[in-house]
Amino acid sequence: MNEQQVLSRLRQLNESEIFYRNYRLAKASGAGFDEYLEQIDRNKVYQENLLVPEWKDTIPPEYLEDWYFSADRREGIHVFKHNCYTPAIPHHHNFFEMFFVLEGHCIHHVGENTAVLHAGDLCLIQPKVPHSLDVNDESIIIDVLIRRSTFRQYFYSILQGDNVLSNFFMSTLYSKSGIDYLLFHAQNDPDLHYAFIDLCGETFDQEAYYTVLINAIVTRVFVLLLRRYMSSCELPKDKPADSEIASTLARYLQANAAGVTLARLAEDFHYSPEYASRLIKRSTGQTFIQLLTSIRLENAKQLLRDTTLSVMDIALQVGYDSSEHFIRTFRKHTGSTPSEYRHLCYKSRPSSQQDSHQSMPDRGRRTGTEKSVK
Repeated sequence: MNEQQVLSRLRQLNESEIFYRNYRLAKASGAGFDEYLEQIDRNKVYQENLLVPEWKDTIPPEYLEDWYFSADRREGIHVFKHNCYTPAIPHHHNFFEMFFVLEGHCIHHVGENTAVLHAGDLCLIQPKVPHSLDVNDESIIIDVLIRRSTFRQYFYSILQGDNVLSNFFMSTLYSKSGIDYLLFHAQNDPDLHYAFIDLCGETFDQEAYYTVLINAIVTRVFVLLLRRYMSSCELPKDKPADSEIASTLARYLQANAAGVTLARLAEDFHYSPEYASRLIKRSTGQTFIQLLTSIRLENAKQLLRDTTLSVMDIALQVGYDSSEHFIRTFRKHTGSTPSEYRHLCYKSRPSSQQDSHQSMPDRGRRTGTEKSVK
């Protein structure tokens, strides 16, 4: 699908967008708005998972991964167009969100921060951060949702660097309080523009291995941000003081997880062991052992997914002195043995026959009833 075909589909309003446009027109007119609300078919609103600010039971307290991602966890990235004309409703979610202004503009609210974003602007939002997006016309905003639990599976290399983007993701994965959002102004960048066109095209077409290609395109977006926009990236003025040190400690533990001790970490950072222990607990909410175990198990999951190393070799490589200790710890924290986890990963690998064929939904309340862009 070429650019014009993608844009043609994105520019056509769906039924939800027509509903929201009518809602805005009725509310703007003032007189007769109560009568307009009375005439709305409530059953249709609930069935279509439409959002009506005046009806609080249509507003979910939190957007959940299960509403957007398949149950078998093969899908780690979900791409769709944000509905035009949707009212600005504060909400939060338990996954990462990235949205890109492809055409037009929108108004984004995060806490006390409000920004008008224009074509080429890109924003990353942390899980659990309340925010709202006001799209008051037919601007095209592309949403990309990324599972929090599987982020490392797709973008492990991004987490290794010492940069704003790495700190953003690491601060949520391993910190009590992360950086709420990152905002990039990338107007007139054709590479980012075409990357999001490609994301939409792949989601529309859903040809063989399209999920693999979507992962690659999102990785390309992150690399372009790292190369071109790190120095001009906007961060919240009130970012948590401990977010950067939490990211630094987590990266250090990732790089040295196999043989690190609290004493060695303290020495390398020129802290006393007591101070290092308190700092880790304060900035991450975990003890040194808890954080180290979490990182070792994540490293093990990557090796189980991506290599054919034996369980014993993986145990030694990530820092366990015996396969028995590793298997026992892995089962305690994941509910399955390493071999069972590897088997599940193998079964869920996408193939030309295994890719799930979902249409590109517009932003609604739950995936199950969202419509395709027609």
